[in-house]
Amino acid sequence: MRIGVDIDGVVSDSYPVWLQELNRHYGKNIAVIDDYDMHLTFDVPPEDMNDFFVGNVERLLMMPEPIPGAKEGIETLLQEGHEVIYITARTPDQKDLTIQWFKMREIHHEHVLFTGFDSKVDFVKQWGIEAFIEDYQVNAKLISECGIPVFLLDTTYNQEELPTGITRCHNWDEILKGIQGLNP
Repeated sequence: MRIGVDIDGVVSDSYPVWLQELNRHYGKNIAVIDDYDMHLTFDVPPEDMNDFFVGNVERLLMMPEPIPGAKEGIETLLQEGHEVIYITARTPDQKDLTIQWFKMREIHHEHVLFTGFDSKVDFVKQWGIEAFIEDYQVNAKLISECGIPVFLLDTTYNQEELPTGITRCHNWDEILKGIQGLNP
């Protein structure tokens, strides 16, 4: 099976690092990112948040460690004969840093697609994705509307009620069980 996998919040434990760096930058002490649009959490214009990320991109992409169980989960998927295709909202100019991060953590990364904040749906269709692992509820809904099962990794910013076709998972073990359940 071809499995689409997001990177930030699914493989890379980006958000705790980003929260720490954003608190330092904005002089705040926010404990939890409760909105995927982090500029809302920090009460700053989206342009300011974008400028911060652009100016600190290397540190922000390279510092995070893998989500617990992600590396092993990906290895399990590959051992079970699945194909893993990363589909990320990162921009194409972040490709070198992204590949470097995968290499440093020794995580398989044969196919990495960069949407540049465009919809992931076109990439999902083009690559024939049969299941998807995501953390952003908007993407999960759009992908599931295409008839593709989505496994949503539980976070503080995706607590809305889930429609049919999306399964909330609290860790990579639950993701693996869900994917194994798709193959009778």
